Amino acid sequence: MASSRAILCIHGSGSSPLIFGFQLSSFRAAWKDEFDFVYATAPHVSDAGPEVLPFFKGVEPYFTWFRDEAEPTKEKVAAFNASIRETTDNWAKTNPQSRIVGVLGFSQGALAATVLLWQQQMGRVPWLPKLDFGVLICSGFNYAATQFMRDGSRSTEEGDEDAILIRVPTVHLHGRQDWAHKYSKKMLATHYSPKHATVIEFEGQHECPRKLEVIRKVTEHIATYSKGEVNEIIS
Repeated sequence: MASSRAILCIHGSGSSPLIFGFQLSSFRAAWKDEFDFVYATAPHVSDAGPEVLPFFKGVEPYFTWFRDEAEPTKEKVAAFNASIRETTDNWAKTNPQSRIVGVLGFSQGALAATVLLWQQQMGRVPWLPKLDFGVLICSGFNYAATQFMRDGSRSTEEGDEDAILIRVPTVHLHGRQDWAHKYSKKMLATHYSPKHATVIEFEGQHECPRKLEVIRKVTEHIATYSKGEVNEIIS
């Protein structure tokens, strides 16, 4: 059954919408009556990313949002924005009954979602459907992206550090055995308002959680956000 709400899905580095759809299979099953899943494709072809091989060998091409090349961060973000806009515009045209209301990102996709949420907060992406919440899974951290947000916040009345704090309600899923756990925690501490962020740790590595208990917790928090209630909860 088609939903009246949709969630924008941003895959990790060296991945693809096809792979991400498989990684999100438990979320898709649990939310089949709650959300349509809208998958964006990163702008750059790349090698396979972390934890992609060997399981997804043979399902090329793989894509990345931000290349490691010596390219200004502003241009990297512009390429990312163009891909996201193409996805959201196409969805709005072909599915006018289903409005994108949130974003879900994994690994580098969670970093990309952070940049997107910050841009929304700063009024930089008027074409973007209003994102009421975010779900960030095993997020990465990037100093250049943080500096980009700091530089873009200097014209505000707030201090740089306050202006880069995202105040949209978010759920952060951290794998306890994830090699990137420290980066996920740094992303949380640097860019998310404690009042609006919920952390859920799960037994797992650099992966999308599959246990229904974890997904149930995420679902409950999203339902709470829909009612306008925001609390900081560490699970």
